[in-house]
Amino acid sequence: MNLETIEIQKNNKVAVIKLNRPELLNAVNEQLVWDFQKATEDVKNDNNIRVVIIKGSGRGFCAGADLSEKNSSWKGSKDALLRGYKPFFENIIEMPKPVIASISGPAAGIGAAIAMSCDLRVMSDDSYILSVFSNIALVPDGGLSWYLPKFMGFAKAYEYAIEAKKISAKECLDYGIANKIVSKEDLESTTMEWAKMLSKRSSQSLNHTKKLMRESLNASYWDTFNSEAEIQNELTVSAQNREAVKAFLEKREPNFD
Repeated sequence: MNLETIEIQKNNKVAVIKLNRPELLNAVNEQLVWDFQKATEDVKNDNNIRVVIIKGSGRGFCAGADLSEKNSSWKGSKDALLRGYKPFFENIIEMPKPVIASISGPAAGIGAAIAMSCDLRVMSDDSYILSVFSNIALVPDGGLSWYLPKFMGFAKAYEYAIEAKKISAKECLDYGIANKIVSKEDLESTTMEWAKMLSKRSSQSLNHTKKLMRESLNASYWDTFNSEAEIQNELTVSAQNREAVKAFLEKREPNFD
């Protein structure tokens, strides 16, 4: 797939989507929006891929929207968000396989929303998440107004948003936003090692657990309980479940290929 602003690499059941505008800290212009839609759709529908990594090229993850872009097809911000951004967010959130954000440097503005939309996050120790919108008299978008209070609570999320304060990697770890913090030098290898490890685990377990936990954020306890029962009923007669139980009894690693 030839894309102007994004690179896709696939190897050993892991796909890496790299935002590739390093000269502008991977700021999002219209072309990147269309490319990102295609890239996330591609890995979502690739049954050979079990884990996806999203990262930025160069010194940062994503500095946010490209404010220097002078010409675009958007008919206002609502059109950009609904016609442009929403489809790739849907691809990330709704694809069954886990998506890991590998974050170095800034994840700001819409870049913060992209990072937060992923299921898991590995951050370099010098990286940060920033809701920068209040600096230009706007509100957080891309779902950031939903994500930040879920992790930080209303008061802290509101404080950091209206003051446009950086959420450091250490703070992200404390709030449960980051899963791991590593040095910048180790970011790529650590993220890839984690992705490869996850790719060897039961795909049906990873995929259905993502679905259940995503849906639980807007469901009642008993709705989630009943969904678990339905899915568990299917999985306990599956080939992967039989292989996992057999491997447990034989004291070996299961093979889900």
